[in-house]
Amino acid sequence: MAKRTVLLVLVALLALPVHVGGGDQGGSRQQVASSGIPVYGYDLINTFPHDANAFTQGLVYRGGFLYEGTGLYGGSSLRKVVLETGEVVKRRNLSSSYFGEGVTIRRDTIYQLTWQNHIGFVYEELEEFELIDTFAYSTQGWGLTHDDTSLIMSDGTDKLYHLDPYTYEEVGRVYVTAAGSPVYDLNELELIRGRIYANIWYSDSIAVIDPHTGEVLAWLDLSGILPGPSPGVLNGIAFDPDSVRLFVTGKKWPSLFEIWVDPLDYAPELLAYSPSSPVCAYIDSLLVFAVSARDLDPADSLEYTWSVNGVIDPAAGDTSYTYTSSISTVDTVVVSVTDGIFSDSATWIVYVEIAGVDEGAERGEGSITFSSYRIHPNPLKASTTIDFAIPAGSGWNRPVSLTVHDVSGRRVATLLDSELPPGDHRVSWDGRDDRGGRVSPGIFFCVLRSGVVTLSKKIIVLD
Repeated sequence: MAKRTVLLVLVALLALPVHVGGGDQGGSRQQVASSGIPVYGYDLINTFPHDANAFTQGLVYRGGFLYEGTGLYGGSSLRKVVLETGEVVKRRNLSSSYFGEGVTIRRDTIYQLTWQNHIGFVYEELEEFELIDTFAYSTQGWGLTHDDTSLIMSDGTDKLYHLDPYTYEEVGRVYVTAAGSPVYDLNELELIRGRIYANIWYSDSIAVIDPHTGEVLAWLDLSGILPGPSPGVLNGIAFDPDSVRLFVTGKKWPSLFEIWVDPLDYAPELLAYSPSSPVCAYIDSLLVFAVSARDLDPADSLEYTWSVNGVIDPAAGDTSYTYTSSISTVDTVVVSVTDGIFSDSATWIVYVEIAGVDEGAERGEGSITFSSYRIHPNPLKASTTIDFAIPAGSGWNRPVSLTVHDVSGRRVATLLDSELPPGDHRVSWDGRDDRGGRVSPGIFFCVLRSGVVTLSKKIIVLD
């Protein structure tokens, strides 16, 4: 499918307004220079009916339906809408004292903001819209989306607020910038393939934002998408991840549009991995990792980055990487492929056992030898005991650490970190992490270290 794409090296005068009110159609203009940020056009795929009385503030696609939040005092609502016909099959009206704003669905829970009331609504059941909770916030409420861990809210400034989805407390915030300049009037939000798409109020632009840094990676220019005079501003973004469909509409628009844009269609994709299992184990051998990737845009060049435990290996190849270890260890190997804007990645956890090490093998000058290393009972239900011994001939005290790691290689507990004399040593573990919480059932690794000697043993934690 041909794409109508515009790539600009310089966006000299992108007009972004100062918001006067959640329902206001006017506003003074400001201009932001955004050099070096690509601007993409769109392909119009389908046009669907949309209620011309709906003052769209939030839009979500889920299970074949659109879930839409509308605004205006006396006209605010939450709706379930048939995509193909625009028919409203479920509607819950807000009190006339509320001005509805952004909407998102996390799992089967719907969250809806209000503009200046400083209150949000939480609904259970996508079929019934049953109100189960409310939450407060000190800012205005504009747009709303979510990631795996938090709700993400805009308030018309250059800030994106991260809220805990259960306590609604602010757990972080990101400041949005374009080429170093603040971007204001962030409105309706949608998290799509790891990027936040944000309507810029009173403009035909959508910002594509890195959710971690707040940097605008690209602009979508939707100028002219609604033929004729516009009854209201562009506002409303929804995404169907299964069919890779992007929907947009506006306040009181008679139509809703399905469009294609390059940032969606031409992201790099890792097609195959070797080894295919995310968890690998080997003894006394080399391990070769290999990937294949594609990008549908022929103008894009792909860059590969390989890292071990977060440390990038500059000597690694593009699509393959040779891993080796001379010690027993648990390592995390990651490959990332990027086209400069979007990326894909794969992760492996490597569990290495060097033959003979568990019964004691000297590794490196000045290292000690562990003459035994035992975990019992294993699996762990309530607690376990870890025994190891430093032979009498090892001499003076040596630094020894004992840590517990999950299958991703992340350290969850530090059981020992001190200097020990020769002799027998015993450490207990009750299955709790460094914060005092009980770890989830699963496979973990107890890693015993001294100098360059590293011994790893697998431990299973039960309910």
